[in-house]
Amino acid sequence: MHRTLLGGITAVLLAVMLLSGIHPASAGPLDQAPSPVLTLSPYWSPAVQRWERIILEQAESRGLDPDLIAALIWKESLGRPYARGPAGAVGLMMVMPREAGFSWRPTARALEDPETNVFWGARALATVISQSRGDLYAALAAYNGGWDQVHLAGPQRYAASVMSSYAQAVAVRYGLAPEGHWVGTFAPTDTDGVLNVVGPQRPLVRYSLRPVVVGIPDVLVDGRPSAVVFQPTAGGGLGSPVGLWIVLDGRLIGGSAIAPLDGETVNPPALPRPAEA
Repeated sequence: MHRTLLGGITAVLLAVMLLSGIHPASAGPLDQAPSPVLTLSPYWSPAVQRWERIILEQAESRGLDPDLIAALIWKESLGRPYARGPAGAVGLMMVMPREAGFSWRPTARALEDPETNVFWGARALATVISQSRGDLYAALAAYNGGWDQVHLAGPQRYAASVMSSYAQAVAVRYGLAPEGHWVGTFAPTDTDGVLNVVGPQRPLVRYSLRPVVVGIPDVLVDGRPSAVVFQPTAGGGLGSPVGLWIVLDGRLIGGSAIAPLDGETVNPPALPRPAEA
């Protein structure tokens, strides 16, 4: 199986070990093809699973993988709808309310309602991913602290933690152990952007594309991804689709590999746009 060839590799080791809880792995096939996600991964605790209906509705509306919304809910509130943050954020996805200067949003009391909260949280998440050109790490840091703080350690740790939990949830979908030796690569599927590489046994690493072509061990982004993280919806504005490719022992888990021509750099393939409702 061909591993993606990427350019001259500016590998920025972020000195952030990925944080996540321990969850039981589910037993299941390793090579089933990706399909529309209709349920949450069994990775999540009951505190998150109880909001499944709301999560699935907003995920479909915003073009998000529901397990990504679940990862934010777990990180932000541990699934508690009445949680409050020190800066005034409220609820499951810690949405900043009208009282904190966000005049277009509901009040803090209204955001304690799980449906209202996940509506606004998923809306904000889809917006920052669209703005990021497919760089999920930067988008999550912006969700946490705003675009002017994505370079700070706190938002970066937040992004790494959410990506780790989300990748583990996807791995469990395929019957992998959440603390196993697989490697996940996040990448935009229609641009030559930054790759974010994660795994339970490694810190998060970011790679940028350069003209000199070399191989990155355990990184593969040719073929269909193991999970579609974000797919811009019809009428939802601009944005790059984002995929997650999970590799175990040189094998792509889920999706299907595409062999590139010799000597060519492989770029992630574009995903089809969803049909309009």
